[in-house]
Amino acid sequence: MKIGFIQSVGLGDIIIALPIAKHFAAQGHEVIWPISNRYISNFATATPYVDFVPMEENDDLRWYFEQPLEILRSRGCQGILPLYSALKVPDYPANRALASILKFDEYKYAVAQVPFREKWNLDIVRDRRREEALFQSLVTSKRYAVCHLQGSSARADLAMDAIAAGYDQVIEITDRTDCLFDWLTVIEKASLLIMIDSCFANLVDQLGIPVEKCFVRRSEMSRTPVLASGWKILG
Repeated sequence: MKIGFIQSVGLGDIIIALPIAKHFAAQGHEVIWPISNRYISNFATATPYVDFVPMEENDDLRWYFEQPLEILRSRGCQGILPLYSALKVPDYPANRALASILKFDEYKYAVAQVPFREKWNLDIVRDRRREEALFQSLVTSKRYAVCHLQGSSARADLAMDAIAAGYDQVIEITDRTDCLFDWLTVIEKASLLIMIDSCFANLVDQLGIPVEKCFVRRSEMSRTPVLASGWKILG
């Protein structure tokens, strides 16, 4: 059976929902997922269980729902899952009852009827060569901190000198690479992580990376993901 997902933007949201796709793929279904073309490079080899379809972004509100819906229907999807808990477009079929009582990440799993615990079974095919190349180009000290301060719509204004005092090096995650998974070795070998609510915070949490970590909240609680791996909350 072909199953289509509607969640075209929000790299963090896509990371959150990847285990849902893996769940269906493991059952023998083909998962088709239209997303913004600016995200495609992240998933070229990392998620072979999903057929990501690139969509060129535009300002037409149809782009968020109607256009991916048309793509999925044209690809013969028998099941289509709109994963946004809310979307300001006409006729978007949100389950308002669920959206009123669940956080946005819980909502995705509820409408897909996939156990929420699967969120922390994130399956990524890693490119160790690219990871090591990035690590070698950045890391100069054994005891270092990694920060990710720029989210999709906000930047954390933090006194990094105070937070990372005692660390020999502070590395900020930037757009040095076109694949966010290239940062995994740098992240795993760090002694401290400071991350704004973002795709990287979701990635770290869902993989359960056992590093001391600080989470910078930027949204109301209903729009803040459920965290499960021992974060210290800042803000």
